[in-house]
Amino acid sequence: MLIHSSKIERTFCGSGGFQKIISVIRANRLNLCHPRSITLLLIMILIFISPNPLQSQLSFVHVISYELKVDGEVIKNPWAGGFNSPQFSMIDLDQDGKLDLVSFERSYYGVFKSFLNTGTSGNTDFKYAPEYLYQFPHLQNWVMLVDYNCDGHEDIFSSVPAGIQIYKNEYSEKNGNHFTLETSILPGEGLNGQEPIYVSPPDLPAITDVDGDGDVDILSFEILGNHVAYFKNMSMEKYGNCDFLEFELKNACWGYFSENATNNTLILYDTCDMNVEDPEKSEKHAGSTLLAFDHNGDGVTDLALGDISYNTLSLLTNGGTPLSAVMTDVEYNFPSSTIPVDMTTFPAAYLLDINNDGNRDLLVSPNNPNTSQNHNNIWFYRNAGSDEDPEFTFQQENFLQEEMVDVGAGAFAVFFDENADGLSDIFIGNFGYFIESGVYQSQLALLRNVGTVNDPSFDWITGDYDDLSTFGFNGIYPAFGDMDNDGDQDMLIGDEEGMLHYFRNDAGPGNPVDFTLSQPNYWGIDIGQSAKPQIIDVNRDGLPDLLLGERSGTINYFHNAGTPVSPDFSQEPTNGLFGGIDVMPECCTGYSAPQMVEDSVGNYMLYVGSEQGMLYLFNNIEGNLTGTFNPVDSLYLNGMNINISAFDINNDGKLELVRGEYAGGIGFFKNGHPQVFGVNTFTENDLRISVYPNPAENIIFIDFNKNPNLTNLTLHVYDLFGKIQVRHNISPVAQMIFLDISGLSSGVYILKVVGIKEIATSRFIVK
Repeated sequence: MLIHSSKIERTFCGSGGFQKIISVIRANRLNLCHPRSITLLLIMILIFISPNPLQSQLSFVHVISYELKVDGEVIKNPWAGGFNSPQFSMIDLDQDGKLDLVSFERSYYGVFKSFLNTGTSGNTDFKYAPEYLYQFPHLQNWVMLVDYNCDGHEDIFSSVPAGIQIYKNEYSEKNGNHFTLETSILPGEGLNGQEPIYVSPPDLPAITDVDGDGDVDILSFEILGNHVAYFKNMSMEKYGNCDFLEFELKNACWGYFSENATNNTLILYDTCDMNVEDPEKSEKHAGSTLLAFDHNGDGVTDLALGDISYNTLSLLTNGGTPLSAVMTDVEYNFPSSTIPVDMTTFPAAYLLDINNDGNRDLLVSPNNPNTSQNHNNIWFYRNAGSDEDPEFTFQQENFLQEEMVDVGAGAFAVFFDENADGLSDIFIGNFGYFIESGVYQSQLALLRNVGTVNDPSFDWITGDYDDLSTFGFNGIYPAFGDMDNDGDQDMLIGDEEGMLHYFRNDAGPGNPVDFTLSQPNYWGIDIGQSAKPQIIDVNRDGLPDLLLGERSGTINYFHNAGTPVSPDFSQEPTNGLFGGIDVMPECCTGYSAPQMVEDSVGNYMLYVGSEQGMLYLFNNIEGNLTGTFNPVDSLYLNGMNINISAFDINNDGKLELVRGEYAGGIGFFKNGHPQVFGVNTFTENDLRISVYPNPAENIIFIDFNKNPNLTNLTLHVYDLFGKIQVRHNISPVAQMIFLDISGLSSGVYILKVVGIKEIATSRFIVK
């Protein structure tokens, strides 16, 4: 088959497509008579004549420029997002030679936050910098940034089930930090040969140079008991450098101490004769955090230990040698020379130079989500001594949090003009502030917009609007709309029990709101758990209807069958699987949060927030209220249990989003092109793939772009909800393969290619 080039030119020269095709032909010296070249040419034609398949994609980036004042003072990082159980490490993010701060929120869907170090010597100052978040992969449970190969750039040690995975930092001046999977589970030479180095999922191990030989070793509680195992890195001994990760179990009872199985008592001079051959003498370990450092300048490694059921840190003093640790003393309320740690519960300690004086300070935060303080829970101790002989002095209990919005857990943010001045304010409900285990106080905060129509800025007015905490709601998730047709906006509150509560606004049109609880348990509606409401006229009949997200991940539509002044709702949803939407992945819960808005031509589109931090966009809603909506795209919004409210807050003709997240904070997003979007869209070890045609119907071609030495790859095709639709193994790997996608329904999909170390992703559309 021959295609005359003049026809191609007449068809495509207006769009520049012909020049692109000819450049590809010349660059690859293609013979247009060869069958494979003809196939490639046809594919290129399809690519260049197809409309942009991602023209409706979600394109939002962080906005951190809006000002917030608390008690008249501008705070530094208001939109950083809050903390519940953060873990801290340092790394140079912006290549300025100073170590910046990175936090990782412990959870199944772990969330990173990044802060640039803008302080000077002896001065603490950090600026929220979300533009660096794309560098980090999606991880779970715990994360430590440690430079294992002595190249001056921190690598990632992180949790996998019962073990450790490592991402190597392939740093370059051009790209900065770039993490590639080095090992999916770290082995060590133990009593039974090579086996994974065990770390219990609730724990934090110590990863540091224990014996002072220049490479990093690992301390972790062993699997069958309450003793710490010491895995020595043999890289220096075998190779004379620290490039390698070759660990050997050198002591199954490092320090010759044990932790009591029922409390945090530490037993010194344990004989350790139980060993692993007699597990009946030891109960399984429940959870501990470890920080290994020299606390008294004697050149040997001591240990600070936190317990999952206790509020304090214990310090074990090592009276042995670098090669033979023996714990000889216990300090149960560390640091006893100042205000000791006392937080509910399971404290974890991190040694970091926070104030740029060259001496590492101490940060302490809870390591167990949902059973610990979720606000004012990051304790900062300044090191008034030296790095070799530290002297910790308590400074504050709300490090970083004093400069941000943090309403405990489960922030739920909504744009709403509370004082009727024409500027959109922000209400923030929450799951609650931690009081004690299982007890939370739910409140409603108000940020008042004191800026202009084009330039918003905010004042913190109150954290407990109208004393709503006195009602004892379990969760406060607000929505606003005129339910009684009197010209002002009423308020519905959803709660964690799955119910709604109606607050009538008696202010009248044009006046600041005056809410009165009129109908608790509104219309007897009960959707089960975690009712996240929106008030909107879904079927466009002039009456306000209800959309409710819920814990299970679906959307409930309640049709208003009443009149403008007297709404009427059934207890059961009109459609309990609205749009066929279910954002619950197979592993977990969904926590859907709907936000329906109109697009530029007046058609409805629906945003849905989710537990795993993905924001989904759906269309094909008009005239299809009983059908299945079309998933347009998805976007990761750097949070967990996210929800959004959409409004053009700066009058630029485009929607801005305010996002609430489970860590208790909020953030703003505007239209822009994120560096990372969708499902885990990062590339490792420079693996590059091309997918075409796009959109596709029955087959996609996957070109590996001359990547050498690829073997044993696995292809996964995910839908926008992260569920695997296709799995295919490839061995050997050809330069180009094709994949049959005829069984996929119309929509947007993510292709993920996984090798031993290589990962690459791309998205495509099936039409």
